[in-house]
Amino acid sequence: MKVKLSILLVTFNHGQYIDQALNSLFKQKFEGDIELVVADDGSSDRTMDIIRSYEGTDDRFYFKYLDSGSNLGVTGNYRRGFAACSGEYVAVLEGDDYWVSPMKLQRQRDFLNVHWECDLCSVNYFVYEEEGSRFTPRTAIGSGYRLVGARDLIADNLVGNFSTCMYRKSALDGLPEKLFEIKSYDWIVNICVARRSLIGFLEAPMSVYRLHAAGIWTKNSPVEKLRTQLDLIPDYDALTQYVFHEDFDLLANRLRQSMA
Repeated sequence: MKVKLSILLVTFNHGQYIDQALNSLFKQKFEGDIELVVADDGSSDRTMDIIRSYEGTDDRFYFKYLDSGSNLGVTGNYRRGFAACSGEYVAVLEGDDYWVSPMKLQRQRDFLNVHWECDLCSVNYFVYEEEGSRFTPRTAIGSGYRLVGARDLIADNLVGNFSTCMYRKSALDGLPEKLFEIKSYDWIVNICVARRSLIGFLEAPMSVYRLHAAGIWTKNSPVEKLRTQLDLIPDYDALTQYVFHEDFDLLANRLRQSMA
């Protein structure tokens, strides 16, 4: 089945959140067929049962399930998920996040259709701190867009998380194989994409990034987060063939100062 858009749904024990994620997906006012690639990383709760209950409720969606019998880890799960998508464009939704605009997918596709200089379109988003019930926009809310390069992303990861992203599939196919041999998150994936193109960032918030106690990143202390980022920099610098060495070096110095 040839489709214009694939959605990569990435889940792991998201049973308490997955309904909200799926409702935000199925309410998208998107014209055309959608391939929904379900990349569950070995959930032991009801995540998969809930996902399957949505199958057949919307004729636009074709479900493609990847094996959910084992845990591959974040990097391995994304590697197979990206490879399984067949659409011209690929949007990502993580099971504990959700979208807050029914026009998100349509606006991102429209942007990429006319901005050939971009292989990735991201959107502004709210950071939701679940413990304090606090929503904070990632950056100033607007109605326009920005163009972001790899060096901008190294200095400040404006894109922030996969659930804000829509890619050209050709850009994902062009990611270096070594990317998936190290611990890789959205930051380095998007830096690699931005080596050959710009990133379009829509300033209207259309997604929510949830911070909760079970989250991989949230459960770390502030110092642990800084240490994790600092430890990844040498691998990411080598992966990008030291093209951005000065930028990574400036960031490393900033992180050390923050830790001190």
